[in-house]
Amino acid sequence: MSDYTSLKSLKTKKTKTKKTKGFNFWMILFVFLLIVIVILLINKGNVQNIITDKNKANTINAEEAGVELKDFINEVYSRGIKNIEITNSEEKSGLYAITALVTNQSDKTATSTLYITKDGKLFLPDAINIEEKRAEIAKQATNNQQQPTVDTPKTDKPKVELFTMSYCPFGNQAEDGISPVARLLANSVEIEPHYVIYSNYKGGGPELCLDKDDKYCSMHGIDELKQNVREMCIYKYNKSKFWDYIDAVNKDCNLKNINDCWDDSAEKLGINISKISSCLDSEAEALLEKEVELNKKYSIKGSPALVINGIQYQGGRAPENYKTAICKAFNTQPKECEQKLGEVSANASGSCN
Repeated sequence: MSDYTSLKSLKTKKTKTKKTKGFNFWMILFVFLLIVIVILLINKGNVQNIITDKNKANTINAEEAGVELKDFINEVYSRGIKNIEITNSEEKSGLYAITALVTNQSDKTATSTLYITKDGKLFLPDAINIEEKRAEIAKQATNNQQQPTVDTPKTDKPKVELFTMSYCPFGNQAEDGISPVARLLANSVEIEPHYVIYSNYKGGGPELCLDKDDKYCSMHGIDELKQNVREMCIYKYNKSKFWDYIDAVNKDCNLKNINDCWDDSAEKLGINISKISSCLDSEAEALLEKEVELNKKYSIKGSPALVINGIQYQGGRAPENYKTAICKAFNTQPKECEQKLGEVSANASGSCN
């Protein structure tokens, strides 16, 4: 009996020993994992602090941003700007918005809002508020729909005038649309190219305007304005090649390289480059003065604008749209009006103004 009892006691004791070891294993594993998690959390915090500290180190404050921008503008744009005074600097949508009074070389002062990144590395001359711009376009479309339709007067030979800026994308879209129409109706109507000219645009200055009084300026700068004049000169002296030139220069050149590119397109078409360059030098202001008068006459505010017999056209910019609108202005439509130039498009939105 004593032997049985001692064996039973030994068995019981052995069983308890096994349970204790299992428990210790899981406890050790749990503690180990807990330590690992704590270490990872601490390290993550350290990494975030390092990143945050690095970002803070690269960030300047709003006042410093204003000083940096003023120094940059005085250094780079000294030819066009006589003085710049910072009146306010504030954070706005992740950038610094700098309000400045800018005085050009003609002593004309205008208020501008300029933008710079928080590290002071990137200068943004302007910023478009996406929501406001979308709302503006929607409002413009609504107003166009609400405006009463004005019938275009009919004449034996309609007067057709297209106003653009040479590097307004919407103006280029209109040129692409009307170019086939100009060729189709070449024997019946003349589509005159004209240009949108601003006075004292954004305070004027040689970066935007051709003359010292800032009467002749263009939205996209002096290079666009000069190209406007070249195109006027080509129309004046090489009218039959004008639309071929527009097609070529729109395809091959852009605003950044136009001063070195325009003559290649002209030369390929047999246009006298020296004549056009001379026209730019000697006739620019006289040509631009007439454009300003036409802008006022038709209340042209932006690019593109098509005027048919004195009435501004409202509609799509596909060739068929333009052809239909112009053909309706004839007392007797020429047979070319029967030819279809593709599909019509919906009323166009978007303009440079």
